[in-house]
Amino acid sequence: MPPATLLSGCTVLDAELYLPRGDILIEGGRIRKVASRISARGVRVVPARGLVAVPGLIDTQINGGFGVSFSEASPDQVADIARRLLSHGVTGFLPTLISLPKDVTLRAIGNVVRAAGSPGGARILGLHLEGPFLHPERRGAHKEEHLRRPSLAEFRRYLRAARGLLRMMTLAPELPGALAVIKEGSRRGVIMAAGHSMATAADVGRAVVEGGLRHVTHVFNAMRPLHHREETLLTAALLMNRLSCGMIYDRQHLSAGTALLLLKLKPVGSLVLVSDTTFALGAPDGEIRADGETYVVGGGRVIVKSTGRLAGSAFSILDGVRCLIEDTRVPPALAFYMASGAPARLLGLQRKLGTLRPGAWADVVLLGPGLRVVRTFVGGELLYENPDA
Repeated sequence: MPPATLLSGCTVLDAELYLPRGDILIEGGRIRKVASRISARGVRVVPARGLVAVPGLIDTQINGGFGVSFSEASPDQVADIARRLLSHGVTGFLPTLISLPKDVTLRAIGNVVRAAGSPGGARILGLHLEGPFLHPERRGAHKEEHLRRPSLAEFRRYLRAARGLLRMMTLAPELPGALAVIKEGSRRGVIMAAGHSMATAADVGRAVVEGGLRHVTHVFNAMRPLHHREETLLTAALLMNRLSCGMIYDRQHLSAGTALLLLKLKPVGSLVLVSDTTFALGAPDGEIRADGETYVVGGGRVIVKSTGRLAGSAFSILDGVRCLIEDTRVPPALAFYMASGAPARLLGLQRKLGTLRPGAWADVVLLGPGLRVVRTFVGGELLYENPDA
């Protein structure tokens, strides 16, 4: 257990609390007290004057990083990505696997499971399967030959392989057999999400009411656009408060005006910022081969070379927070909540993560000028310190 720690003199920025100058006492891996001044003996003092303390960020859709895709990563590579994400303020994440052949998916699931207990990095909070039960017309960067009709037998194989680690699955709810998979996943505690879909609003409503569908993956992307006479998945996503929405904001997937529309329509807590980042995070620009495909990385964009389709992001979730604040003038506390408290709520971990309230796990990020990461704590343990800060 790390020693008791006092973060002294920082600006405390949380959805429930703002202190221009405050202290955070960490004991036993948890936040014990937050106040303007805290006196404590026998603790390690971390001077944080001029820094901003925020809850650790949680990314529920992240496909890889630093030149490696989770679908191809060894357990050691998964653990290395978890460590390197700390420099981007990420303290918890769901490794996300795209649509691939069954044997490749099962192998990748096993590698993530083996990496899940590795110390020294961001917490692996579960797995996100994005596919393979997706609609071919809205497949995005997913290869059509890797898409399959929803199958309970296949879904159960993934559940068994994940050993309790499967936390989210994205599928097209209108496909034959999808409702049975949604029901089974919901019953087993998996967050079932609609995405890469041609669904109507009626399809979605049925999946919500009868199956327990809860979430929409990268809202506006890989789904039919709004139409004034046709009600689609996007219509349901915007109007149904029971549906939370994942939102990519990397200046490629959504415009600032679209982000503002989402902020006006969706209740606080139901918009979950995600990175949808790929192997391209932290990798140099140029061509990269991954998942049996050649991608072109440049200017923050990731493009499938053969089709020209946008394929995920090269930005971190912290980059998304910065861009959202700059482009929409949303209050910083809300932007950070969308990347910490909202995903924690989606995962049912809101009492433990995504908050600086006393009693929560001490996953804390200290930020300097430009919202650059200076130090990252996970469970009260200092796991990352920026050498240039």
